[in-house]
Amino acid sequence: MRSVAVVGAGQAGIVLSAALLRAGWRVTLCSDLTADQYLDSGGRPTACLFGDQIDYEASLGLDLWPDAPRSGRIRLDVHTDDRLSAFSVDAPLRKPALAVDQRLKFARGLREVAGRGAEVVTGSVTSGDLDSLAASHDLVVVTVGHKDLHGLFARDATRSVHTSAQRELFMVNVHGYDLAAHPRHRDILFTFVPGTVEVFWIPFWDKDVGESRSVVVEAVPGGRADRFGAVSSAAEGLDVLRELVAELLPGQSSFLAPVRPTSPVTWLKGSVVPVVREPVAVLPSGRHVLGLGDAVVLNDPLAGQGANNATRMVRFFASRLDDYDGTASWLRDRFDEFWEFGRYTNDFTNGLLAPLTGYRQDVLLAAAHDQSIGEELWEGFNDPSAIFPWFFDAAAAREFLAQRGVRRWDLLRYRLEVARKLYGRRVFRRPSPS
Repeated sequence: MRSVAVVGAGQAGIVLSAALLRAGWRVTLCSDLTADQYLDSGGRPTACLFGDQIDYEASLGLDLWPDAPRSGRIRLDVHTDDRLSAFSVDAPLRKPALAVDQRLKFARGLREVAGRGAEVVTGSVTSGDLDSLAASHDLVVVTVGHKDLHGLFARDATRSVHTSAQRELFMVNVHGYDLAAHPRHRDILFTFVPGTVEVFWIPFWDKDVGESRSVVVEAVPGGRADRFGAVSSAAEGLDVLRELVAELLPGQSSFLAPVRPTSPVTWLKGSVVPVVREPVAVLPSGRHVLGLGDAVVLNDPLAGQGANNATRMVRFFASRLDDYDGTASWLRDRFDEFWEFGRYTNDFTNGLLAPLTGYRQDVLLAAAHDQSIGEELWEGFNDPSAIFPWFFDAAAAREFLAQRGVRRWDLLRYRLEVARKLYGRRVFRRPSPS
């Protein structure tokens, strides 16, 4: 029986452990927290899984949340800088999405894989510990980028685009809203002010209250929405969020008015510097370890790809590791194979971080008029390769729309409709002459 040490009990670590246990490996799972400590820990990032990744977890017996809300649609509301709604895209997902509190997922996951035969070892893992693990296991896989392992995997300059954070982030989980009065919030809602802020309203299964909403703010650094830096509590952050929404997205103020945090700890702030790292690290002894998940591919959460990409990486490697020949070159070659389609995740995220181009506006406007186009667009969250090249290349976008019967005259009409609507609203709200 081959043996693997998995370092990190997050999304990649839990799912990889379950997959390799099923494949007959002897698994040692190294976690910095016990299951109870996970449950007692602070807020964690909102991880919304989409179709194929949910299916893969289910195939491993990790579909453990029958009561959690599933989202069958995404609605995007695009707003102007002066608080007006420009247009909306409201379309179904091909498969439902699911967001579960990571404190629950990781605690339950630890117990689940231990019950299936994994040896769970609790405590921090240092680079020195990695050598011992590599000496006693056929393979070591690092799935986390904790500070104890900082610098283990070198930055890959050829695959990394950014050297600084592209958004300032804030998240708070809330309950106490009225869905009957706000039916748009029954499924996933995006509210964007391009060039300023993106706000995500995600149906969520919270450890303490069950069904809730996770609100994630992505603010352009230095912009009007970048105002959470001094926040020091969930309640304070919610107050700042209400002020932001009242100023930029007033249509959401009534939804936020009655809500309260699900607990004092279910909030986060910060930023992410996107990076791609070398997939294999060579230890001082000459032994090597493989990196997966956030340890080697870290994206801004704007496209919701962190947990999804980690799951895709695990699925790819778990299906091939039986052929592992023990060499670092084999692991590097497999990562290069993964990158042939894995790169679309990074391109998707980086594309959304960039300013909204004219041809992408055309695709969004067409989707606002045709749900089937919106459905194809939303499939990118499940499988980013599905929207290439047509959401990231002007000529391909024109061809894509033409194949779906959207003519240039239609696009002009769509733009004129938006301009007419915005003009009318601006004129209407001007004060009357004295």
